[in-house]
Parts: sequence; structure tokens; C-alpha cells
Amino acid sequence: MNEKRTTQPVLKVLVVEDSMDLQVLLRAMLNEIPSVEVVASVDNQAAAVQALKACCADLAIVDLELATGTGLGFLKELSEQLDTDQHVKVVIFSNYSNLIIRHRCLNLGAKAFFDKSFQIDELLEFVQAEASGKAKSLTL
Repeated sequence: MNEKRTTQPVLKVLVVEDSMDLQVLLRAMLNEIPSVEVVASVDNQAAAVQALKACCADLAIVDLELATGTGLGFLKELSEQLDTDQHVKVVIFSNYSNLIIRHRCLNLGAKAFFDKSFQIDELLEFVQAEASGKAKSLTL
């Protein structure tokens, strides 16, 4: 009997990353965080939008460079196509971290931006904080 998953609220995460190796690594690291479940991982913009509609993720971790499409395109599509009732937080996890790109992502609705080259720990801390916050809000 898996009581952990049935008694504890779970933060559902969608990983949008074109590198299969990084997808596998992120899934493993994220699934180690209590109350976090990676519900899907995809490598392109169209699949990301479809997966988000299908799995009702709470958080999407998105790379800017995808197999087809872009993370910026995903952010734009998210604001245009998904129901306004669906409150998905998006964080960007990319090597393209110049100030202009960061501001553009935040202006399109991203909640945070993490540089792949040195901020994986910060990304994981952010996800853990989101999972903890979600758990607190659902148990009130």
C-alpha cells in the first residue's frame, strides 16, 4: 500500500527538455523530493502544450531550446491557449541566461529562471519549496 502518495499532496511536474540525458537526470532528482512527482517529460513545444493539457501539472520546468519550437513559444502558447483556471507555474532552466532573455521570460509569465550551467541546486530548492508550499496550502 502506497500511503505516502495518497495521504500527502503531490506537486505534479512537467519537464520540457530536448536533451534525453538531462530529462532522465531531472526526473530522477525531482522524484527524490518528497511530495514531487514528474508526470511527463517531453522534448518539444507542441508535446509540452499537449502534455500540460493532459496531465494537469502544477509546475513546468522548461528549456528555451527544444527539439522543435522554443521555451519562449511555449510561454506564449500557454498564455493564449490554456484555460485561465489552470494555474501552472513555469520556470525556465536554460543555458541562455542573459539579462534580456531572463526579462523576456519573466514578462511572458515565467516564475523563475535558472541557469543550467550552475543553478541546478537552486532549481531543486525552488521545486522543494513549491512542494512544501503546496502541501501546506492543501492541508489548511
